[in-house]
Amino acid sequence: MSAEPGKPNPELEALKAQVQALEGSERRLLDTIKIAVGLMLGLSAILVLFAWFASHKNYEQDKLAIQKALETTNAAHLAAFNRDLDNVLNARLTAREQAVDRKIVELTQSLRAQLSAATAAGASSNTLAQLGEETNRKIQLMTELIEKRNAHAFGLTYFDNAIRAVNSRQFPVGADYFISAALFFMRAQDEVNLNTSISRLNQFCFPNLRAEDFTTRPVIEEKFATLVEGLEKANVNGRHAVALTDLRREFQAARRRGTATK
Repeated sequence: MSAEPGKPNPELEALKAQVQALEGSERRLLDTIKIAVGLMLGLSAILVLFAWFASHKNYEQDKLAIQKALETTNAAHLAAFNRDLDNVLNARLTAREQAVDRKIVELTQSLRAQLSAATAAGASSNTLAQLGEETNRKIQLMTELIEKRNAHAFGLTYFDNAIRAVNSRQFPVGADYFISAALFFMRAQDEVNLNTSISRLNQFCFPNLRAEDFTTRPVIEEKFATLVEGLEKANVNGRHAVALTDLRREFQAARRRGTATK
């Protein structure tokens, strides 16, 4: 049934109303879907962030635990290595010292035997006195020659022991070893290692020494006096002037420094 011209068609209007209602329902459904999807995405993001935070926290804890375990293991291995190295170096140093002592004793006995033979042959007192002086001079020269030949090796050994003593904060022992190293490097005429030993002595040991350290370890002062005396004799054109000044300053400061507070 067709509608009259100029009048609205009821069926058409009803269809339009139904379409509008459907469109409204679709919009509401789409809005609901969008909200649901947004909520799901937000919740997913929160879950992902929480999972990342939890795993990252566990990862950091695991990393710290592994790092601590590695540091403990490395420290134990390093301590064992240093102990073994100390034993080896001390054994080598002792062996070298014993070998030097044996050579000196053998040469001394040989010269003494020559002196005894001259005495038995009825040499005059003047001749025996001259021969005795010559023998003592030769013994002293041989001792200096043997020490000089082995001085560099002794210096390196003492220097290495000094470094380990400083690392373990045994500063009086380190000072003793650094001075011994400097003395041997001076005999070996090794200027580079001599200056390095003096520099390390002033840098690490003397600033950490106190008056009581010189009382409990008097060898430090004795060796220091020998080192200063040797440097003064070798101070040609003032090449050791700075080293002597620094040594005396740091030594006197350490000697004046009071007892450490517990």
